[in-house]
Amino acid sequence: MLELKDLVKKYEIGTFKQTALDGVSLSFRDHEFVCITGPSGSGKTTLLNMIGGLDRYDAGDLLINDKSTRHFSDTEWDSYRNHAIGFVFQNYNLITHTSVLANVEIGLTLSGLSTQARRERAIEVLDRVGLKDHIYKKPNQLSGGQQQRVAIARALANDPDIILADEPTGAIDSETSRQIMSLIQEIAKDKLVIMVTHDESIAEKYSDRIVALRDGKIVSDTNPIEANGVGTTKLKFKKTAMAFAQALKLSFNNLRTKKFRTAITAFAGSIGIIGIALVLSLANGLSNEIDRLERTTLAEFPIQVEPTAFDLDAARRGTPLERVDDVWDKFPDTEEVYVYEPTFSPFQHTNILTEDYLNHVNKLDPSLVNEITVIDSMEMHMMHEVDATPIMLNQARVNFGPMLGQTDFFEANYDLLTGSIPQDHTELLLVVDEYNRLTLSIMQTFGLNGSLDSVPFDTFLDKSFQVFDHDSFYIRDFDVDDKPIFSVPNESNRATLFNSDDGIGLTISGIARLSDDALGSFLSPGLKYHPSLVDTMREKAQESLYAEAQL
Repeated sequence: MLELKDLVKKYEIGTFKQTALDGVSLSFRDHEFVCITGPSGSGKTTLLNMIGGLDRYDAGDLLINDKSTRHFSDTEWDSYRNHAIGFVFQNYNLITHTSVLANVEIGLTLSGLSTQARRERAIEVLDRVGLKDHIYKKPNQLSGGQQQRVAIARALANDPDIILADEPTGAIDSETSRQIMSLIQEIAKDKLVIMVTHDESIAEKYSDRIVALRDGKIVSDTNPIEANGVGTTKLKFKKTAMAFAQALKLSFNNLRTKKFRTAITAFAGSIGIIGIALVLSLANGLSNEIDRLERTTLAEFPIQVEPTAFDLDAARRGTPLERVDDVWDKFPDTEEVYVYEPTFSPFQHTNILTEDYLNHVNKLDPSLVNEITVIDSMEMHMMHEVDATPIMLNQARVNFGPMLGQTDFFEANYDLLTGSIPQDHTELLLVVDEYNRLTLSIMQTFGLNGSLDSVPFDTFLDKSFQVFDHDSFYIRDFDVDDKPIFSVPNESNRATLFNSDDGIGLTISGIARLSDDALGSFLSPGLKYHPSLVDTMREKAQESLYAEAQL
């Protein structure tokens, strides 16, 4: 049934090497009580572990029913240990928080038996070892001999073919030892029992056969097997399996019986899980915030294409786009005077905004832009009253220019201090800086006393202006080659022009200031007009005599 052939086992720890088994060959009968004896370190326990499949041999072979185990899979070893082997340990290895009955039943959980069948089988083997009246006690309520009997009952529960006992009497008194040995001797009548012991007197009294080991080798065998003496009993190999419900029940019972440890483990685990979740949340949130910041930073800030561009990089380097030295020679030795354009600037160039370019801009993907606004440059003539006298408004001094962007963009970057945002070409917006300030020159241009420290908002909201097209502003003096020549009206005509119906009336509808969280400042302090004002002025100019003259 069981045969060892030249079994070798070595242990290596660093440079230290120890041979536990050195070519052990041994055969066993189906039913016998074999005691393996020898001094400490002779290889007794190692040999028992090899037979029980708890350890792997380095060389040789272990045959079961003439079948080599050299290439056994983990599943085959599990089945062998669960169904063919029963273990009895010196220190019992009982589960202290469960009953005696449960300790025996647990060995049957992988056998595939029903709950009722497992219980009946456990009670049967406990009765066989004399513990039927103690099945509901905990192991710590039993004596050492009784606990060893529970261990033996657990080993017998699966009705294995082989019982392996490692010093089963080493932790109990002599009287109890005799009882345990008598029980093991009884079991050996229908099973193969292999016991490791250092007590030769026990081996001689109870065993059928004594195998002595020394330094990993067999030195004696009191009852060796003859060639035709090997048994013919076939070992039982079954598939190891545990029902899901049973596994769940065992897990629940284990948690229930160790409430405090379970609570501490759950608490520690929850802290770890929460910590990981917080780290992942922070990382994900930070990543999302960075993505949002990348998408929105200056996303709404207007991109302006001006008619004249200035190359700051070239100006910073001090190297013109077109080197003067490449055109003119310094200190020429000639008798000629050369003509050049003094307004030439190597750092500037003029953008040619053609109709094709504007069409291309207007066809951009709507998801990539918020609004496209084309503002035509056009000279305007503005007048206002200062001390009841109409005068021309110095547009440069008041930073007269268009509002940029949609209303939503303006509201996101500017705070309206009073009034309303211009809605059409007749309304203007006064922009102040973050301190609610305007420069002295702007104040004086509006006709306000420069000595004042502050001016109420209402003073600006009462201001009115008139803007005129060229046809209304200029008068026709004479013709040259059938083309009209225009001149600026003199001072005496300004009052008449200001009070005429030719101009477009403008009023300041509101005062605004850059907000704290603005993406950037894109409107300088001063007076701003609605973009539609240019369109209105252009429509009038296209119908004027001045336009005809320009053509």
